[in-house]
Formats: sequence, C-alpha cells, structure tokens
Amino acid sequence: MIVSMHVTYVSAGGTAGLNDVVMILEKAVPDAVSKMADVNEYVIVRTCNRFELYTACDDNAKVRHALRELSQRLVPSNDITYILEDKDSIKHLFRVVCGLDSMIVGEDQIQHQVRESVAKAKGEGHLGSMLSKLFEKATIVGKRVRSETALNKGAVSVGSAAVELAESKIGDLSGKGITIMGAGDIASVIAKNLIGKNLGTVIVSNRTYSRALELSAELGGTATSMDRLEDAISVSDLVLVATGAPHTVLHRGLVERSMASRPDRKLLIIDVSIPHNADEDLAEIPNVSLDNMDSLETIAKRNVELRTKEISSAEKIIAQELQKLDRERKEEAANEIIRLIGIKLADIRIRELETALSRKDSTDTAQLLSDMSRAIINKITADVYSNLREASREGDLASCEAVANIFGVRDSE
Repeated sequence: MIVSMHVTYVSAGGTAGLNDVVMILEKAVPDAVSKMADVNEYVIVRTCNRFELYTACDDNAKVRHALRELSQRLVPSNDITYILEDKDSIKHLFRVVCGLDSMIVGEDQIQHQVRESVAKAKGEGHLGSMLSKLFEKATIVGKRVRSETALNKGAVSVGSAAVELAESKIGDLSGKGITIMGAGDIASVIAKNLIGKNLGTVIVSNRTYSRALELSAELGGTATSMDRLEDAISVSDLVLVATGAPHTVLHRGLVERSMASRPDRKLLIIDVSIPHNADEDLAEIPNVSLDNMDSLETIAKRNVELRTKEISSAEKIIAQELQKLDRERKEEAANEIIRLIGIKLADIRIRELETALSRKDSTDTAQLLSDMSRAIINKITADVYSNLREASREGDLASCEAVANIFGVRDSE
C-alpha cells in the first residue's frame, strides 16, 4: 500500500512559500522516514515545484499518522503539507510525471528529475519492488501522454520561461552581456533557449568548473569560477541563477561591488532556484531588478490556456491507466492461482505424454490417444470433484456455485 506526503508550489501558496520549507524538509525527512519501522520502501521527489515523499507500507494508518506527526513538527502550518494514500497517491504521481502538476504545464524536465529520484533511492537501498513497479508504470504513463497528446509540443520549461521573462523585461537579448550561475538541468535548458539570440558576452559560473566549461562552449562563451563571479556580473545585463544549491550563493555585497564599476547600467537578476539562491534584498540596490519563480506565473497561466485541450486528453489517459492498474491489482490473486494451476496441468500433461510415448509401439494410435486424453481429464478433475463433493456434504453451497460458474456449466435461465 502507498502513503505519500506532499508540499508543492500550489499548497505552499507559491514558490516563495515552498522556498521557506524545502530546506527544512530536505534536512529532516530522509533521516526521519528511514527510522519509521512501518515504512518498507520510500522515494523522495524533489524539484523546483515540489518536495514529495512516497512510501510503501503494510499499514497505511500507522504510516499516515507518523507522516502527519512529522509534517506538523517540521511545518506547523497544516495547509502547506498534505498526505495522500493508494489510488490518490498514484494518480498524483502520474500527473506529476506527465507534467500536469508543474507550474509550467507540460514541462519536459520532470521525467528526468523523477528518474534521478528513483535512481537515488535505489542507490541508497530504500527502493523495493512495489515502488519500483509504481514508478516504472508512471514513466510509461508519462511517455504515453507525450506520444498521444501535444501537451509538451513546444512546451516551455522553467528554463525557457526564464528566458522569455528576461526578454519581456529588457527586450531583445542581442548584444547583451549574460551570466548563468549553475550548469545543471535548468541551467542547461536556459542555455539551449539562448542559442541563436546573438548574445554579447556570455559567462557561465558553476561550482564544478569542468561543467561550466562544457555549458559555456555550447553558447560560445567563457567559464569562470565562483570566486570570479564579481567580475562576471560587472559586465552583465542579465544574471540567470539556477545553481540548485541549498543556500544563497548570490549575495548583496557581491552585487553591490559589481555595480560600483557600472552605476548607470541596469542589471536584471532572475533566480529560478528553490530554495532561492539570491538574496531577496538585491532589488534594493540602485538599477538592480530581481525576479524569481513566482514571476513566471503569467507565463505559466498562458501556457495552461494554450494547452487546455491537451490537458483534458492527458487526464483521460491517466484515468484509463488508473482503471487498468486497478484491474491488474484485483486480478493479482487470480493470477497466482492461475500460475499454480498451470504448473499442475503442465506436470499432468508431461507425465501422460511420457506414458503414451512408452506405449506407442504396442498400442493402436487411436486407442493410445483416447487413453491419454481420458487419463489427462481424470487427473485434472480428480481433486476438483473430490473437493466439490466435500463442499456439498458440508453444506458449502457457495463453493459449489463458484465451481459451476468457473467451469461455465450452469444452465442459462
């Protein structure tokens, strides 16, 4: 059974609210859930839009209670975190993987992020068969939505939306100096959306310098280390922050020093990190503007409006897959019985075939086949007839009716 705990940009009232709690959750949840005796498996999904914990357990009530206590201790506001179970958890996961629960509907980074979360859980040793199958199914549903709908055709991601926001704020980026802080998934998408815009100076700064070199090469720019960031910002019109660090990396003092050499030149900073990687008071510096994930809301709303039909189609696919999953779950008991019956019947067939083959030189073929078929039927039905008579003697008419229905021998009325 599945129990999950969620904090998303929606439940937190925007990414600012998510920013306030995600660091707390990241530090405390992994250790806490690893010590929960009733949790058999767990996967943590962490993206710029959410922090989610999926658990597999034998007792939903106990785990639900433990997670509620944990969330109340870490995040006292009950409106921010919420808990789902079984079908509701599964449906939510399907919507997440399909990009339906993202700020930028249809965004194409989520499947990769979920795969990384599963790989991390596997590497740490807390991914088992139940959640492994569930996330595999979610990936299949996500691929189906992407192949059968146009949900992500031309879809913007957080990275491309950040570039669109920049253009709406400072106009054509041609000739503009740009610094990208970070070189991970979102930074890579930002770089992809900057290609072909005839940029001026392009500088990429990242904690891992080799990755900064790779990304800067894609843009025809240069790489710099974090300790040279002040120089990079001093020649930039736009700074895009996407480091994924769990703390602030762009501080007011550094930006003030950068602006001192170009006091009349405006600077736009867009921080798309959760938690925020830029000091929130940067906009107090003269000629500096600061935007974050919440600033993408207008672009996100327009994206939803453009994809209304595709969202409906994706929801229908999810509903179909949930029904299919429910049928499969209900058939599990029957499938195990069918497997065991198959093994027993195969054994009967092999034994009777061996007996028939041993007589093939001394018995007429027709007689041989008749004897073999009769023997197979007798051995298949021996236990059925014996158990049926026993049930009848004990007054267990329900079992008698069940056998009649299974063999389809009840006369139609």
